[in-house]
Amino acid sequence: MPAGAGPRMLGPVAKLTVDDQDLVVRLTLGEKFWGFHGDLRVGLASIVSVAADPEPWLGLRGWRMAGVSFPGRASLGTRRHGTKSFDFCMLHRDRPAVRVEVASGRFSRLVISVPEGGDPEAEAARIAAAAGIAPSAPVS
Repeated sequence: MPAGAGPRMLGPVAKLTVDDQDLVVRLTLGEKFWGFHGDLRVGLASIVSVAADPEPWLGLRGWRMAGVSFPGRASLGTRRHGTKSFDFCMLHRDRPAVRVEVASGRFSRLVISVPEGGDPEAEAARIAAAAGIAPSAPVS
């Protein structure tokens, strides 16, 4: 892969929005391409915990199934762990993330980097409030 290819071409990062009764992960065009996935929707009722994750690379589980991974630079797409458990991640460089644990659906965990200058604790609190739960303590 050419030196400039991969994570640098991504530009902005995914946005976590609340739409009616769903948490929506709106991916950029680059993230959709490199992560082999479109936008995601998760029912707010299925969210069991939300926390800021200042060092999300330490909590990655399993192995990459679809998408790309450039250790320490970007991990984009689906990761499998266990027999039928999947996580979805959009990690960019050393940016903090929001970790969302889900009780049902295709993914059991979402780990999404916040935009540069973003506040992962505020994002986690906003999503937790929409889901009607208290935000969890930041992941350590």
